[in-house]
Amino acid sequence: MSEVADLHMMMNYVRGVYKVLEEDWQKSAKAIGLTQAEQHILWIVSFEKEATISRIAQLGLWDVSTVMQVIKRLKEKGLVKMLKKDHDRRISYVSLTEEGAKKQQMSSEGKNSIYEYLRTWSQEEDRAEFLLQLEGLHKEINRHFHGSDYVEWVEATGRQLRDEVKTR
Repeated sequence: MSEVADLHMMMNYVRGVYKVLEEDWQKSAKAIGLTQAEQHILWIVSFEKEATISRIAQLGLWDVSTVMQVIKRLKEKGLVKMLKKDHDRRISYVSLTEEGAKKQQMSSEGKNSIYEYLRTWSQEEDRAEFLLQLEGLHKEINRHFHGSDYVEWVEATGRQLRDEVKTR
């Protein structure tokens, strides 16, 4: 097969999978009165406790101007607050309000069709190992394009979520 055909198929298959992920994410956010970006920022700020705009942009894979617009909407909804530290008044930090923390918690209850499909699909013995390899590939692709800091954050927050589930 030609490289153009391979690229065409890869791009469209990845896009098709992402569309399902994105639609589920949008439904989850909409169910609690948020946009997908607003929900994502609530999660980032929840993990970071206090995050700068540039840190949110880095972790959310957005431009700073996009983050500023979304933060403005979240402030208007009373879900985040901005604060400055005495040691450097130039930098603003974003943190969740009590209402923002409640919304973030509410958003963890959505379903994800791709994840549910993969859980069922991987029940066959050879497939579970393949999924681990696929996760490793995604990790390395993200490390290449978004850097080790991004991958380390994803890994650390994933461990944090696993630990929270264990303690419930």
